[in-house]
Amino acid sequence: MRILSRIFYYIFIFLCLALIIVHIPQVVIDSVREYKSYLWFGCGAGAYLILHILPFFRKNEKWLQTFSHELTHTVVGMMFFRKIHSFNVEDAGTGAVQHSGRRNFGGIFISLSPYCFPIFTYLFMLLRILGSENMFYIFDIFIGFTAAFHFLCFWSQTGSYQSDIQKYGLFRSYLFIAAWRLLNMTIILLTIRTGIIDAVTFIFPEYWHTLTGWWNYVSGLVMSWIK
Repeated sequence: MRILSRIFYYIFIFLCLALIIVHIPQVVIDSVREYKSYLWFGCGAGAYLILHILPFFRKNEKWLQTFSHELTHTVVGMMFFRKIHSFNVEDAGTGAVQHSGRRNFGGIFISLSPYCFPIFTYLFMLLRILGSENMFYIFDIFIGFTAAFHFLCFWSQTGSYQSDIQKYGLFRSYLFIAAWRLLNMTIILLTIRTGIIDAVTFIFPEYWHTLTGWWNYVSGLVMSWIK
């Protein structure tokens, strides 16, 4: 049973990576063409990168990164209906979350989400829905600010020394992280131009359309060989 689930996992993750890799170049090209839409996003990202090099900010940055790491474990755990027993972040930059882990369903999402899920960025992308169009630039600044923060978190925290990554094996974990980072980058880029609802309702039907196209092509080849 475990072997079958592992096979299905790799089929699923490779399909996801293939779909994302096929579509992300066009998303990036469209974003470059409409670069003016990303000016406030860039301002937010730049502001964080400037703060990042200032000594007074860096003293507390490690704690904030650890806090976001453990908070992501917590939020994703709650999304999979896990009971959270404790949440702790120390001044030294260490932390831990204890939750009911009896069910295997969702375990890989809970363990690896801090390395690929920009939780604060998604918060502002969702809040952007509530704002009027002339206030979007404020949300875009915070989206850029938090995206830069999470990028640096991912850069500094992702490594083979992490027990979360070791738990599922390096190859399996890095495939998962790569797929979800690229997917989240796609959604963030689309959100700045279209809003998160239109971004999601655009990209997933596109993935499905491409997947069915591949299926029809492969099934057509198989049928031709049989004949």
